[in-house]
Amino acid sequence: MVSFLIPLVLLLFGVLNDEQTAASVLLLAGAWTATYGLAFASSKDRMYDLGFGVIVALLSTFAFLQLQYVLGLVVLSILGLVVASIVMGRNKP
Repeated sequence: MVSFLIPLVLLLFGVLNDEQTAASVLLLAGAWTATYGLAFASSKDRMYDLGFGVIVALLSTFAFLQLQYVLGLVVLSILGLVVASIVMGRNKP
């Protein structure tokens, strides 16, 4: 909720434009999801929540990168998440 309201207030005060507001919402939502994944999620959901937060935060880069680079970063983060989950799965008995 806060990740939506703060950029909305900044939009209404004229600090951000529409594109920057959308990017801010994505960035804050991704940061909150990743933080929740690290701090509060159960151990079996931690990697999923962290990865999803990183992917959503990377989607916010559309405001200053070309779309092909944004999609490339998202694909790289998904691949990194898959590799990390494989490596983490091997360490469990």
